Amino acid sequence: MDALFVTPKNKESIPFLKQLLKSLNIVESVEVVKSPGSRTRKSIESGLKDVNDIMSGKKKGKTLNQLLNEG
Repeated sequence: MDALFVTPKNKESIPFLKQLLKSLNIVESVEVVKSPGSRTRKSIESGLKDVNDIMSGKKKGKTLNQLLNEG
């Protein structure tokens, strides 16, 4: 199943958004998750960008053997 991430402009709007989404019969579940630290977040975003680039053919991926032999 696909997921949708919503980033509110401020913390005060979270309860309203949560209630609004729960009231829709097309929403299966609503979960509030704290965003990771900025360094961790940048690392995850960078990794996701790499995955998207590999999937779209803009970048070439590495084999498992190549990854294991790097270290």
